[in-house]
Amino acid sequence: MKRRHRVHSNKRFAEIRRQGRSVAGDLLVLYALPNDLPFSRFGFSGSGRIGNAVTRNRIKRRLREAVRLQMDQIATGWDIIWIARKPIS
Repeated sequence: MKRRHRVHSNKRFAEIRRQGRSVAGDLLVLYALPNDLPFSRFGFSGSGRIGNAVTRNRIKRRLREAVRLQMDQIATGWDIIWIARKPIS
């Protein structure tokens, strides 16, 4: 996934979580907030409850690849944060 398609700053992560709309499932929680850009950006997170660093990073890599493969089907102009829950591991 290209760098411009990633949410990097902690400030933006917090803003998306605070002001964005959320959808929760058994495996993931998604937060979305419009970004007024001609492309969408994505952020990925997982807490320590999921597992150790190796497990968390593997899950985030797989989520990034899944999103990268489906980017043409995702609407533009959104910042979306994907938060993995424990059952995903």
